[in-house]
Amino acid sequence: MIKKNFNILTIDGGGIRGIYSAIILKKIEKKFSIKLNEHFDLIAGTSTGSILASAIAYDIPLDEVIALYKNEGKNIFKSRRASIGGLLKSKYDNNHLKKILNEKFNEKTLSDDSIKTRLMIPTTDISNGDVHVIKSYYLKEFKRDKDRMIKDVILSSCSAPLYFNPNKLDEFLLADGGLWANSPVLVALAEAKKIFKMEPNDVIIISIGTGVEENDYHINTKWWGFLTGWKREKLISMILNLQTKTNNSLLQFLMPKENILRLTYTSDKALPLDDVSQNENLLSKADKDFSDRHSEIQSFINSKDKNKRIPALISRNPFAFSFNDSMQS
Repeated sequence: MIKKNFNILTIDGGGIRGIYSAIILKKIEKKFSIKLNEHFDLIAGTSTGSILASAIAYDIPLDEVIALYKNEGKNIFKSRRASIGGLLKSKYDNNHLKKILNEKFNEKTLSDDSIKTRLMIPTTDISNGDVHVIKSYYLKEFKRDKDRMIKDVILSSCSAPLYFNPNKLDEFLLADGGLWANSPVLVALAEAKKIFKMEPNDVIIISIGTGVEENDYHINTKWWGFLTGWKREKLISMILNLQTKTNNSLLQFLMPKENILRLTYTSDKALPLDDVSQNENLLSKADKDFSDRHSEIQSFINSKDKNKRIPALISRNPFAFSFNDSMQS
């Protein structure tokens, strides 16, 4: 009897740079004739990655998501009018992002039958200083958030501090999951081990990044105020960057390296979350990176594709619950 692998897809946060991930995923699906929501047993996405993960899980074509980044990025990241009061507000209003998410996902809930695979979205519960993971309903014990609308979940995971206000869901005030799981590889692996009783040797992870900065601050900076040396949004970018590097480094100690495929890029220049002027460059880079690594990706997928997906534990109805609860169940 052939033992089944447990296939995981993870997608990092990164704001507008999610267009890079979207292109890579579209090419994997097209070039290798893979239906992503059929191939992967679990898809985890943080922040902008939650948009992509949800689109895949709910069977929304990636072309539509790519068009969203191209056409709506400038409206999502549209600066407020300059004013003294603006210093007391987040950099961007989230109303346009809400509008786009409503158009794409409508009233779909976490108990919607249209979801095609297991879904996991990290957020941060800033009201209680805790992590908060939202998942699809594959264990009947988890019912708390099964009627939550996916558009509200995505908005919460995309609420990067300083960029957007946190999002209130009932008693929870939720912000960007990237504060602790910008690359959600470890939380996805923990789920495979804890809930599905998978051994690390049987877990296969394809991790899609949005770029990693190699140079954050200048050593000769004199003034370390919030708006000077720490540079406001630059501090958030560094936190997300370090979290991404840490999680992917630790992952290699927890499972066989040959079972991990990490697709991203490094840059010695700043990688802002909101620089929509970089869209064309990101599209070109994704095309080139996929072309350069085509054989490697194909070989990885072919060598690990020894089985069909792990059957669902229960019906496809999804739901959400806290990370702490998931680890204790």
